[in-house]
Amino acid sequence: MTIELKNGLNFRLRSKKSLKNRDGTNDWFLGVYDGELVSNGGNKNDNTIWVLNLSNSTTGSSFITSKDSKYCLGIDEGLNMISDADKNGNGLFIFDWQPNGRVCIQSVLYANKKNRTGKFGPHLGIDPNGGLIGNAGTGEWGQFDIILVDEKESGSPSNHGASTVSSNNNNNKNDSINNNKSAIPNSNPSIKLLTDFTKHRELWGERFYIEQKFTKSVKARLATMIRIPNLHVKKWSVVVSAPPTPLQTQMIKSAKLTITDNTGNNEISKGSMVKAKHHFILKAVARGIPKQHKIHAYYDIEADLYSISLKKISNDTTFMPMVQPLSQEERLYYLQTTNFINYNTPQFQQWVQSNQLHPILLNDGSVESLLCYCYRVFLFIKLNFEYVFAKDVVGGSRKATDTIQHRKTDCGGFAILYSSILRMHGIPTRILIGRWALSGTAEKQKVHVVGEFYADGLGWCPFDPACAITGDKTEPFTKFFAKNSGEFITMHIEHGIHGIDNSIDDKHQTIEFLQSTAFWVEGDGNFNGQIVENLWTVEKVEK
Repeated sequence: MTIELKNGLNFRLRSKKSLKNRDGTNDWFLGVYDGELVSNGGNKNDNTIWVLNLSNSTTGSSFITSKDSKYCLGIDEGLNMISDADKNGNGLFIFDWQPNGRVCIQSVLYANKKNRTGKFGPHLGIDPNGGLIGNAGTGEWGQFDIILVDEKESGSPSNHGASTVSSNNNNNKNDSINNNKSAIPNSNPSIKLLTDFTKHRELWGERFYIEQKFTKSVKARLATMIRIPNLHVKKWSVVVSAPPTPLQTQMIKSAKLTITDNTGNNEISKGSMVKAKHHFILKAVARGIPKQHKIHAYYDIEADLYSISLKKISNDTTFMPMVQPLSQEERLYYLQTTNFINYNTPQFQQWVQSNQLHPILLNDGSVESLLCYCYRVFLFIKLNFEYVFAKDVVGGSRKATDTIQHRKTDCGGFAILYSSILRMHGIPTRILIGRWALSGTAEKQKVHVVGEFYADGLGWCPFDPACAITGDKTEPFTKFFAKNSGEFITMHIEHGIHGIDNSIDDKHQTIEFLQSTAFWVEGDGNFNGQIVENLWTVEKVEK
């Protein structure tokens, strides 16, 4: 069960099951005997009873003392487990619940230090030989079972008890998510849906496959006019992304980049496909034309588009598409941290813990399924965040840590936030950056960002938190979860196109979101009076 962590909670930390402990009973418990911290204590005395002391309700940090208050668990500078820690320093921890219902207890003070697995965040742990360690990861060595101590045994008052997450009572006032004082406050009446686990399982507790349907064929053009009146241009370098294919939502028939002179009619350069680290781009380079400081760039895409959605597997299901498993290299790539997807920071991890955005063990003993968990996180963002353009947020950042601070961002920021939470829990995600397959205007460019998470045996499942916030007003808010309308053109996967050789300078450039035309110039003069105009048009093609 998932425990609601309350101040004064009495509990034991079980390290190993079914092994005889030093008291001759079953199971090993962390405890203090004659001043010595041991991993194999028994469960028939106070030596293994610990008391939780909440230190900061905002971050969810706590310190853990023995029942007689003589000892305080902690991790020293050498990443060893100790029992004489400073409750305001190396004794501060956050509780990181695992999908199997066990908990990892992570140091707050040393969160930026690497544990023995090479990842950040050392944890309390027990090695296979029963040794006490303070540099465990989140694997088996760093996992404990929390065993509640009843009031009669511990002598604790009734308000020191704990509650479990209810899977069949939406109005349970003791629900550990609704009653979490560290969680984002929300007066939205739909917030109760977050803990309606019965409803979650009705929606996503079955077996599914991904159904793909053809929507339309399109010809899309991004026309860009670049004018730099005070610069004598000697060389132009223009770059656009090479749209990935095949994806389950698109099949690219052709993609090209063309540069013309100031009239827009005379071609002066064609783009070629080049590699920029993890991405492919189209790059066109042209020499400057005397007395001309204006060019037109045309980015043309022809594609077949497809909608995708999840369909339940039934006895009548006759066809299911084959699912290509991820390679280890792909899985690591789609689990990586970035400067925006910064889920490895203590700030972000504590926020996730405070809002219980981790898979949970339900009251009936079942573990929350991957789809139910991903839906709950999606729902949490939908109900607790506001859509605004990133430029209008303080600092203009789409970093996950900035989004949770301001509780508002745009489509790119929401895709990054959702990916950060899922990747933190080992679920691969990929961010799809592009434009709607609908014509825009100079004011409305139709740029957008969505994403997909990977489920073994199912494949890539779509998500669009931004549209859920702005365009889905009806419970259970599934219009933009596990569905893609087939009205979107992906220009590149994942933010951060690194290693762009622009043929102008020796530096390799990085562009985070390449939904428009990027350019560099070489010449004499200045950029005063520069004008860049974009127009996105999409034409449906009849087959």
